[in-house]
Amino acid sequence: MKLDVNALKTIIVGSGKVTEAVFDAAAKNAEELGKDVREVLVFRGLIRQEDINKLVAAFYNVPYLSLKHYKIPEEVMAVLPERLAKTYRMVPIERDSVKLKVAMEDPGNVEGIEFAKRHTGLDVIPHYASHEDIADALNQYKRNIREDFDKVISENLKKARIEGNLLEAAEKLPVIKILDTIFEYAIAERASDIHIEVHEKEVIVRFRVDGVLEDIVKLPRGVEEALTARIKILSNLKLDERRVPQDGRYKLDMSGDQVSLRISIIPGFYGENVVMRLLHESDRPLSLEELGITGRNLGIVQSNIQRPHGMVLVTGPTGSGKTTTLYSVLNILNTIKVKICTIEDPIEYGVKRVTQIQINPKAGLTFAAGLRALLRHDPNIIMVGEIRDAETAQIAVHAALTGHLVLSTLHTNDAAGTIPRILDMGVEGYLAASTINMVVAQRLVRKICSQCGVEFTPEPQLVEKLSQDFHMNIEKYKFYKGVGCNECRGTGFSGRIGIYEILPVTEEIRKLVATKVSSDMIAARAHEEGMLSMFEDGMEKVNAGQTTIEEVLRVVQEE
Repeated sequence: MKLDVNALKTIIVGSGKVTEAVFDAAAKNAEELGKDVREVLVFRGLIRQEDINKLVAAFYNVPYLSLKHYKIPEEVMAVLPERLAKTYRMVPIERDSVKLKVAMEDPGNVEGIEFAKRHTGLDVIPHYASHEDIADALNQYKRNIREDFDKVISENLKKARIEGNLLEAAEKLPVIKILDTIFEYAIAERASDIHIEVHEKEVIVRFRVDGVLEDIVKLPRGVEEALTARIKILSNLKLDERRVPQDGRYKLDMSGDQVSLRISIIPGFYGENVVMRLLHESDRPLSLEELGITGRNLGIVQSNIQRPHGMVLVTGPTGSGKTTTLYSVLNILNTIKVKICTIEDPIEYGVKRVTQIQINPKAGLTFAAGLRALLRHDPNIIMVGEIRDAETAQIAVHAALTGHLVLSTLHTNDAAGTIPRILDMGVEGYLAASTINMVVAQRLVRKICSQCGVEFTPEPQLVEKLSQDFHMNIEKYKFYKGVGCNECRGTGFSGRIGIYEILPVTEEIRKLVATKVSSDMIAARAHEEGMLSMFEDGMEKVNAGQTTIEEVLRVVQEE
């Protein structure tokens, strides 16, 4: 577990280097600034960073390592893939045939140490290193991959052009190298999707990173058929079928990082376009706090997902993180005391001890048919990937009424709008009122890079306009932005976090639902009861330095 402020107080005050009063004042200041108390103590000259590092290492009962100017050998770094190193903030330092010495920001992270043991087959010896040193060491993974990428592409392009048989071209080394390099670069850049788009005079490869598409490389026409053929071979699709869309799957092993690819190929005007979704099997489900659910919202979600029956609905547009939220909830509820069944389209992650079904409309296995079948498997908890039609809605409500906890998603703009959508599907008002426990509306915003985020003062005109538009005192908030660094590739952002509008269906709300009032009336009552709007939740994250005001406005104004 990472050290919280109370643990740090015990360590630092207990050393006699700082008094309790001084520490408390620094902690209060750190909370106001959204910083770690250690930063404030060092900045004020109250204690040296080196002294804090040694005290923390002693607390964990591990050696302390300073990684300043430390060059990690490439063969040592190759032992632990970059993605896993970043996930656990763990950097390999030295190795022999038996042991692996690692530097960690949190040597108490038993999960990370055990994972490294299983992955490497070595005895892992943890050492403590500071947050800054770990960040610098992780940057060493960033060998100039862009140069390598350009070099491999340029060296193999001419050889990759089709000359004769398509199958033979797809199996040739140049095509394999180009595609493998695209995969490697996508993983290094944290891309969630790879797009290969065929245009009149060129082929554009694009990555979606933190929800935003960016051009990566432009290839000349003539190479796309061999690339697409190679992708079809890997995902067991029909090589000679170019007239209709095809979907497939493929699993990559990149330096021990297992990545599932969900592949979609569609015929375009100039040729077949490909989109590949990357799903990392090493990704663990996020906690509610890591998703961005905090404060009052956290308590509401925790209490409602623990109820034995009823419906929990998550809503938002495509790509807003609904499935991720449901998987996190399933992870919390997944104990030996319950049976969990899901019906999904598609199954994105396999979950232990959970019965998962993927719909297959061609075979008659729709959400409604699958849900009806699951009810005969004695489940306690059912997750339905999406309520798309009246039949699925009716069966889901029936399941919630008969003692099951049902989790599902819809596409609506806000939390209150979900209830009229359910009613429009033919569910009676009194049934919706009896079964819906909570609605979670969400969007994803990019997080400010932790390495280059700074506070700034926005233009007075912007503050005034926001205050008028959203009827809030914007002046009380602090604003932050990322200035750009190597860690975030100059974007100022790294990762994403959710902003939420969470509507608990209280007794007063149930009465309104039963009488089929408008979504505006439901929203007004919910706000009276303390519900935060999505903008208000976003502003809390702006004030905490997690995201920018531009990001919040981008997703809120999409409505």
